[in-house]
Amino acid sequence: MEQANLLKEITEKLPAFFCVAEKESGKVLMHNQAAASLFGDIQTISETGAEDIFRAATGEKIDGRFEYNAKIGSRWYWISNYPIAWSEGQKAEVFLGIEHATLRNFSDSVTGEFPEGMKGPVDVFDRLEKHVLGYKKGLCDAFTVSYLDIDGVKMVNDAFGESEGDTYVRTIIEVVRSSIRNSDIFIHVGGDDFLIIFPKCTHAVVENIMDVAVKKLDVINVEIQLDYNYSVSYGIFEVANDESADMDVIMSTLKQRMKDMKESKLQGRRGFYYLPSGSISSSKAI
Repeated sequence: MEQANLLKEITEKLPAFFCVAEKESGKVLMHNQAAASLFGDIQTISETGAEDIFRAATGEKIDGRFEYNAKIGSRWYWISNYPIAWSEGQKAEVFLGIEHATLRNFSDSVTGEFPEGMKGPVDVFDRLEKHVLGYKKGLCDAFTVSYLDIDGVKMVNDAFGESEGDTYVRTIIEVVRSSIRNSDIFIHVGGDDFLIIFPKCTHAVVENIMDVAVKKLDVINVEIQLDYNYSVSYGIFEVANDESADMDVIMSTLKQRMKDMKESKLQGRRGFYYLPSGSISSSKAI
């Protein structure tokens, strides 16, 4: 109880919703005023009306902090989710959500890793929104966007160490960057996720560009023959009419298409990282 009271006092005036929930049951152990204003006096995560958002993140989350963007109601939030030990070792999860409008106005005088860690989501929405508004106003041509997720980073880190994991991530980033044009905009969303804006590009052209990147990764896999494959999953969306020029439509479609590709790999057991026989787990796709 002392822990809950202290956290409540610390978080009560945060410009963000803060919620602690029991990991298995979703029972809310504490929440601040911002969470109460957004969700009401909730007793469980399911009462927020955003359970799918929270639980989807939990399902994808690896041990440690998981950061992602999500729409709650009519507003977009940057959410940080991480596990904690509650009273008497009770397993719980923290959900900290900051509205993007608040992030944009974050004071420049604030220093440290916290605002820097939020830079990606702010850049993504600001720069993408600029292109969407430009298209709507007739100031720029149709364009295409790709949302990219690097597969298997956690598995590489666990099996071979974080140094190897860093090399894995850097190599994929370099390959993707070498495959796109100088005019394309490459943005780190957070974690292992990236967004690329392709000005004056059709869906078909971007499909070819991403295919070239994947083929380059396949060449690396053949040449160096490690115990894992360099692999990415991505979604592509073209903004070419008024109906498609919508931030919610763009982001939700991109993420779903990226998840569909990842699921297809899981079903086909192709492209994902495999552990060799006799190690942690044989033929385990991620």
